[in-house]
Amino acid sequence: MKHSEHFPRLVLSCLLFLGACGGGQNRYQGVEPDQLFEIATAEFAEGKHDNAIEVLDRILLQFGDWPRVPEARLMLGDVYYDREDFLTARSEYSRFLDRYAGHPSAADAALGVCRSLAALAPEPQRDQRYTQEAISSCRNVVIDFAGLDQSAEAARISNELRHTLAEKEFLTGQFYERRKLWDAAIKYYEFVIDLYPESDLVPQALLGVYRANGAIGYDDLAEVARNRLLTEFPDSAAAAEIRIDPSSD
Repeated sequence: MKHSEHFPRLVLSCLLFLGACGGGQNRYQGVEPDQLFEIATAEFAEGKHDNAIEVLDRILLQFGDWPRVPEARLMLGDVYYDREDFLTARSEYSRFLDRYAGHPSAADAALGVCRSLAALAPEPQRDQRYTQEAISSCRNVVIDFAGLDQSAEAARISNELRHTLAEKEFLTGQFYERRKLWDAAIKYYEFVIDLYPESDLVPQALLGVYRANGAIGYDDLAEVARNRLLTEFPDSAAAAEIRIDPSSD
């Protein structure tokens, strides 16, 4: 159906005010899916999330055989993400992947799942279930869409989330160290060192292992941690601190 390029704006002025053209559920009556998609795009661009969702839902419910339904489904995920309704966004992106796995925009939808879960990741002190799930999802994007920009972005997000997990373990180690629960402190510091070797918290974790082992008289293990810190991270603040520790002489 041929229409003026000004149609979406004209339609918006008429349809988006209840009662102007019949109101309620009838305001999109007779509007073709191409025109509805343009309306949804304009509403989304203006940050009018509820209006965009309403239009996209109508497309998906009333025009299931429209060739651009996958685009509408993907945009719906984007709208929910932009509205910070991350759980619903994740559901919409997942639904896209379930139905259109071979679509050219599958990488965008997969990254959408990764980003939505990452946005749900809490502060390091809290339960990290969503963080773990996000890392798993992002890694799948890295593997499944290797070489694409979406893969690189997913890798970046995954690395940031791993830092969150390392920080949680490190803070737990500090918690136990402050209470002089040395064995528990050592365990969590070693989690940082062994599970997240790329983390910039590793030098501080090694320092924590050194201090905790020294406190309970495990001088040989303290020396191992000290030597590793000075050898692998000689320029770190933790190494500078251990050099001036009187007990290290």
